[in-house]
Amino acid sequence: MNKLTSALAFTLAIGTGPAECLAQIPTRVTVRVTARDAKIIGSGVGGARVTIVDAETGAFLAQGLQEGGTGDTQLIMRTPHGRDMTVYDTEGAAGFFAELEIAEPTIVVISAAGPLGYPQAIQTASKQMLIVPGRHVEGDGVVLELHGFIVEILNPEPLTPVGDRFDVRVRVRGMCGCGIEPGGLWDADRKEFVARLKADGEVVSSTNLEYAGQTSMFKGRLAVPEAARGRDLTLEVLVAEAGKGNFGRHEIPVASSR
Repeated sequence: MNKLTSALAFTLAIGTGPAECLAQIPTRVTVRVTARDAKIIGSGVGGARVTIVDAETGAFLAQGLQEGGTGDTQLIMRTPHGRDMTVYDTEGAAGFFAELEIAEPTIVVISAAGPLGYPQAIQTASKQMLIVPGRHVEGDGVVLELHGFIVEILNPEPLTPVGDRFDVRVRVRGMCGCGIEPGGLWDADRKEFVARLKADGEVVSSTNLEYAGQTSMFKGRLAVPEAARGRDLTLEVLVAEAGKGNFGRHEIPVASSR
């Protein structure tokens, strides 16, 4: 096909007449929702919700869940990435696969929220871009990156009465569910793990958490000052890796034992 023929085909594909006369052209769009400094957000952590809307009208063009696996660890995390290299489009890798019905070049907003299995960790990301009818966006597709950590307070349970000191045990993972441990691919030694007790919203004690000997598990002991007794108590765990722009948080109410 010469350049003139190719240009004519493109013009016919996207249309030149009034919008009401244009034919809707199925246009495939792949979206990959990934975790910052980690892998794809897959079904193991509840996946991610993806929406595609017309930026001008706000009309929904597609919406649904990203489901599947987290991708190839070696390829995503260890292999140097060349300019035209496929990174996420591997067998079983999670993605959201939409077919838009559009009649003319359309500016869309693509948004993602996840991981859906952990409400306390959900973050969002969005991107605005032009989509051209019949020009499919496939392979790795449109990549949206979510920052953060999944933080789960396992002990104590919510509203548990606590004494003068109590044990704190938490699980911390990447947004894709990836495990964290000292010296590992996701190195605990590069992150901060802090538990804080708040009374009526005021921080009254805090402690650093240490690795508990099992992947993603961290522990510590937290004091309850006498002045905090009888007040509304909240246990908050914060995880930070500022160099990567990743932060996580979980908070639960606890009760004074007297």
